[in-house]
Amino acid sequence: MNMEDQSRIARSIGRDIARERALFALIGSPRKNEPAEMQEILRTNFEIGRGQIPSRLVEAGLPDNIARTVEDAFAKTATAILNGVANSKYQPALR
Repeated sequence: MNMEDQSRIARSIGRDIARERALFALIGSPRKNEPAEMQEILRTNFEIGRGQIPSRLVEAGLPDNIARTVEDAFAKTATAILNGVANSKYQPALR
C-alpha cells in the first residue's frame, strides 16, 4: 500500500472514530435538546475516541508514523460536530 492510500485510510479512520463517538453520545443522551449539555457529553466522548486511535491504526495495519493524519481528521470532524451542536447546523469539516 502506498503512502497516499495509507493517508486516505488514516483520514477515514479519524472521521469514523469522531462520528462513532458522536452517534454514541446522541443515542445514549437524554439531553439531546440541550446544546450546552450535549457539547460537554460530546467532548467527553471525543476524549474516549482519541484514546482509540492507536488501536485503530493497528487494526488497519497502518504504521505509527501516520497517527498524526488520523488525529487531524478526528479533530476536524469532532470540531465540526461540536460547532454543529452549538449552531444547530452541521457543516462538514474540510478535507
